[in-house]
Amino acid sequence: MSTLAAAQREFARSLLEEPGEARAGLAVYRASVGANFAAALAATYPAVRRLVGEAFFAEAARRFAVSHASASGDLNEYGAGFPAFLAAYPHAAALAYLPDVARLEWACHDSESAPEAPDFDFQGLARIEPARYGELRLLLHPSVRLLESAHPIVAIREANAPGRDGTPERVEGPDYVLVRRVDGRAAASSIAEGQWRLLARLASGDTLETALGGEPSGAALAAWVSQGIVSGFTACAR
Repeated sequence: MSTLAAAQREFARSLLEEPGEARAGLAVYRASVGANFAAALAATYPAVRRLVGEAFFAEAARRFAVSHASASGDLNEYGAGFPAFLAAYPHAAALAYLPDVARLEWACHDSESAPEAPDFDFQGLARIEPARYGELRLLLHPSVRLLESAHPIVAIREANAPGRDGTPERVEGPDYVLVRRVDGRAAASSIAEGQWRLLARLASGDTLETALGGEPSGAALAAWVSQGIVSGFTACAR
């Protein structure tokens, strides 16, 4: 490693040291970096922040920053590991649902920055023989995220949105969650387990025949295409 690279690495490490360890002269830089990381986490995880309170969140954000340095100059990409951090954070152990609420908030954040997809190719589909539809692999829109939780995380997140009193409309799980982008914003909804598992099989690359498993789901598939949840397909070559 070059002298310059070593110096840069040492400087970056110093900015993330515990408060009592940072060297004199770095306090201003260290405070600025910590504030930026904390602000990025607060913007991505507002429901988590409200659930645990400002002081708890600030300390968790500080500890996360020490152990999870940003790998990108874009703070929009910072915080992907926060749900896993909360799952292992002993001070959050009493809130069993908290890591999954964080997973949902990251999924929403990630969904909003996902690329767009071309419009569904209905003309291309019309050129395929109906007898071969079972061979198709349907493609979910790049903004779609699927989460499964033992807790009612959609209701918890909604209850902790601005203007809500924090009381969820549903207090028991499980939750099968579909996240997608609507008009540029992420929308999270609880859906039936059967529909969620079908979407999960499609997302894993199963053919339509394998994903359906003999169960009729034409209405659901048509609705997903019209809503942009299913955005395309690939056909097996012959």
